[in-house]
Amino acid sequence: MAGGLAVLSGCGTSPPPPPPEPSVPVPPIPAQLNGNKFIADPCSAITVEQLRSIGFGEGKHEQTRQGQCLIVLGRSVDVTTSWFPPLRESISTLYNDRARGRDTGNHWEELTINGYPAVIVDVEENISTKRDEGPLACRLVLGVDDNTLVHIKTNTRGKPEAGPWQNDPCGAVTKIAEFVIDNLRG
Repeated sequence: MAGGLAVLSGCGTSPPPPPPEPSVPVPPIPAQLNGNKFIADPCSAITVEQLRSIGFGEGKHEQTRQGQCLIVLGRSVDVTTSWFPPLRESISTLYNDRARGRDTGNHWEELTINGYPAVIVDVEENISTKRDEGPLACRLVLGVDDNTLVHIKTNTRGKPEAGPWQNDPCGAVTKIAEFVIDNLRG
């Protein structure tokens, strides 16, 4: 019987261990915000009144699909806060995906907003003859807790309803992220 065991244990080979995950430094979340509140109601992240307080025109919330809130301002400006169901991405997921070479967007600019980690991941450039006027749209992702990323997008270029943000959609998403942090504290 002992010989049989020796034969069985000698026949099997273990698969090689998977390659180690890349070690990526990830900025910490200073205090967990209420990501569950945002997941349950993406429109809780930002109010029309807050947008008006920084110069945007009149607007209204529209729930467009699960995980997304669209604030429509005038005919052509919108501010979107979203997450991507069924995924619950985190800031760690984002950084690790980038380290693995996965698509995380066409831009990568790390920011800290009121202590919270954020990255501008998409910038929709203007046509070549108008690049000096700024981009058309910008998307920022904000880490609010260990399991939730809030995606914030604005398209403001040349839109009067965007007020002072017409030429600065990335500045707009950064300012909006400050409101999101305040709104998800409770």
